[in-house]
Amino acid sequence: MKPFDAHDSGLLVDLASISAGYPFRGKIDALPKGEVAVIQMRNADPSTGIDWKDLARIELPRASAKAFLKPGDIIMSTRGGRNFPYCIEERDEQVVCSPHFFVIRVRTDAILPKFLAWQMMQKPAQDYFAAGATGSYILNLKREVVENLPIAIPPIAQQQHIADLDAAMRGERAILTQLIDNRAAEMTAIAQQLLAPAFQRPEQRAS
Repeated sequence: MKPFDAHDSGLLVDLASISAGYPFRGKIDALPKGEVAVIQMRNADPSTGIDWKDLARIELPRASAKAFLKPGDIIMSTRGGRNFPYCIEERDEQVVCSPHFFVIRVRTDAILPKFLAWQMMQKPAQDYFAAGATGSYILNLKREVVENLPIAIPPIAQQQHIADLDAAMRGERAILTQLIDNRAAEMTAIAQQLLAPAFQRPEQRAS
């Protein structure tokens, strides 16, 4: 594989705006049902991404176009030491995220959102976030720490290639995970069929 050398570098704050998610003031699940999807921390997993099917759909207390996530936005959890980025793709519904996420919106053509999200997921960035988190009981990541994250900016063609590789890896992981789950279910069924009779009492076997 050819080397990927950083062409330039900067701080995240120079490349993107960073804001908090929608400022809910109560329990999200207690709000009236509606058409706006809400991403909460329980809906995001670094391995499988965002569980879109399980999102709460609510009516926003105060509707605002500025609150809706756009394709290319990156959300990242701010609490609990799980500071993983998720790049938002095109959706057929309006989506917001809870205030426990930062919303990172790229403001320049110098960097691709998917490449930026990939870079923020890698060990150097994750180590940086871990070192900057504060709190004795629940770790919390302040905006200033995120703003000062160093970012490498290779040429766009290299960014796209890396983003494509990352997408391919995620697809392969999903396929392998499904194969493993299918095999595990098959083995469980075999065990139930083969071993269950040995655990039955004699009168049950006789009947």
